[in-house]
Amino acid sequence: MRYTHIPDISCFYSDAVADELSMPTAHFEYEMILITSGKAAAAINHKTYLLEKGSLIFISRLERHNFHITEEPYCRYVVSVSSNLIMSRIKETELISIFIQRPADFNHVILLDQQLYSVIQPLIHKLSQEYSSQQTFFTSYSISLLVSILIELYRSHSECFPLRSHSTMSDAVLNAQRYVNDHFHRKLTLQEIADANYVSRHALSLAFKEIVGITFKEYLLLFRMAEAKNLLVNTDLSVEQIAEQVGYVNVNNFVKIFKKFQHTTPLQYRKKLVSPNS
Repeated sequence: MRYTHIPDISCFYSDAVADELSMPTAHFEYEMILITSGKAAAAINHKTYLLEKGSLIFISRLERHNFHITEEPYCRYVVSVSSNLIMSRIKETELISIFIQRPADFNHVILLDQQLYSVIQPLIHKLSQEYSSQQTFFTSYSISLLVSILIELYRSHSECFPLRSHSTMSDAVLNAQRYVNDHFHRKLTLQEIADANYVSRHALSLAFKEIVGITFKEYLLLFRMAEAKNLLVNTDLSVEQIAEQVGYVNVNNFVKIFKKFQHTTPLQYRKKLVSPNS
């Protein structure tokens, strides 16, 4: 089930202070962040980065991250994109690879030179205006802006995109990720995906870990946890209903796994992230 009141793409401009970044935030979508002033240190998936004006950051919905401001005013655009939009509505697979695939040499941060910054910043600003105004065909126009941003970046920094050429195995890995996006709510096996792509399960397992950065089993679990967090924050479904929505028959098993990865229960997570007046 898709919840249409949850936006597929959003963009806002923010001038954060250190106290704001220390507050609990919900992270369950893909993010693209452009720093426009100030400096910060970022830890993303066990990698550390120093951020400054012109830093463009890509964060998967499956990755843990935190930021520490080192110089104010710290201002940035934050673009959030749903998995459904990434997987289903952007056809250029090379472009979406920067969001969804994490080989060992992947860099989450690209420092834009002044010329590229002057091209990309107005596009992201227009994206934020679209999100604020929510005019007719907002989502379609926002997708076109996002694709334009990614094309400009690919033309200048293609080396930063994990997928730059196609092979039977790279296509099978991408198909596996799309399959998870569409069928995470039911029991899945890597074998059925391998069979559908006419490759061996063992070969697909090895390629998946190399290209995506984690095993298929880990990917499916983290994907389900991201979906669960989304539903906890954006719907009033019960924990039992959410467990079922993300593929767990046994709610106790779901709560146990959620607590292991989030260090809190689903209800505590909801209470922390959802204000009483929201």
